[in-house]
Amino acid sequence: MTPRFAALLLSVVAACGGSEADAATLVGDAEVTTAAARGARFVVGAGRCGDAVVSEWRDAEGRLVAHEQVDLQGESWVRYRLRRESVGQDVKAVRDGDRVRVQISHGGRERTVSLPAGSSMVAGPLLVPFLQGRLAELRRGESLEFAYLVADQGLTLRLRASRAEHGAAGPAGRSTRTVVRLEAASLLMRPFVPPTVLEFDAAGQFVAMQGRLLPQLGPASQPQSLDGVMRVHDVPMQSSCHMRNLS
Repeated sequence: MTPRFAALLLSVVAACGGSEADAATLVGDAEVTTAAARGARFVVGAGRCGDAVVSEWRDAEGRLVAHEQVDLQGESWVRYRLRRESVGQDVKAVRDGDRVRVQISHGGRERTVSLPAGSSMVAGPLLVPFLQGRLAELRRGESLEFAYLVADQGLTLRLRASRAEHGAAGPAGRSTRTVVRLEAASLLMRPFVPPTVLEFDAAGQFVAMQGRLLPQLGPASQPQSLDGVMRVHDVPMQSSCHMRNLS
């Protein structure tokens, strides 16, 4: 890690330590493996403030490039927002009964879609706590299937989560941890959906991820999706209320 990138990471860590503690905040860094932008780095901050679960991604210069937020009501999410400043994209999804209304604004164009919303549909940064809540089943070798909202594409995708082979090393390279593989549940869809690998320690804490990253780069007319590796730093955080609210 370069001194400049380390300083940026420490500034994010310092900002997260506010007094409005609601829940632990995750802080990590990610490195792009996609050929077009290989080596690009991001600092990631995520956590909960009140009824909002948020994540922020900043580039090596400290600029905010992607931000998402899920608003909760009881045990269900009612609103999801994704903003990618780097490519001028803004996505809003509002849950109303058994439907989700998605508004997508990108490159001066707007479209709205309505999707069915099952009770177990997962959105945005809720993916990690959802898997944490089912780790016992995954560790027993059971697989899970669930609907995931791909809001920027205006669709839902059925995913399958399963534990990787015993002893397989995950993104953090340690075989003693639980490695969970996410892929499309449909065999027909798997060639078009890149798999994601998430790693959890013995206590169930999220420690690493390898797969599609939230930021995109390039011109707004042709945004470039990015794959990479994200690692979480073992720093105890106390608040994510400093993060910008996507109202």
